[in-house]
Amino acid sequence: MRMYGRFAVICLSLALPLAAADLRPAKAPAEIAKAFSPAAKVRLLNVWATWCVPCVQEMPDLRAIDDAFGPEVAVVGVSLDDMIPDTKPEKVVSFLDRQKIAFPNVYYTGNADDLGDHLDFDGEIPLTILYDRKGKELWRHQGRLERNATIARLREILRRM
Repeated sequence: MRMYGRFAVICLSLALPLAAADLRPAKAPAEIAKAFSPAAKVRLLNVWATWCVPCVQEMPDLRAIDDAFGPEVAVVGVSLDDMIPDTKPEKVVSFLDRQKIAFPNVYYTGNADDLGDHLDFDGEIPLTILYDRKGKELWRHQGRLERNATIARLREILRRM
């Protein structure tokens, strides 16, 4: 376990030539919002890393969720891989390509405490948060998602909107 600022990351200015994966740099939490499609009814944010086993295991489920909802739900991943020394964004791009992930991902290089404050979390990943268009939190899930339960939950939330 490695300490970053006041919390531990527990498993639980880049310009890259990108392949199929959409990986965007972010040095500050506010930059993450730029990755979301403004047309979506809701925004699903997933914080993950390639070194986190449950994060890797849930990637096919996130891909299925993205596929199931199309433009209604904007999915964006936030990779914390930069928190491990000597990890390069190319590793994340390669992983996303192998997983056939089409939704945008952010390679976060900013301050971990700032991200923790912004998202109100202690560093335990994976973390998934659902927001409405205005940025109001609608739902939060700590730990690995379960595909069918998450799809059902999202359908229920969309019906109520």
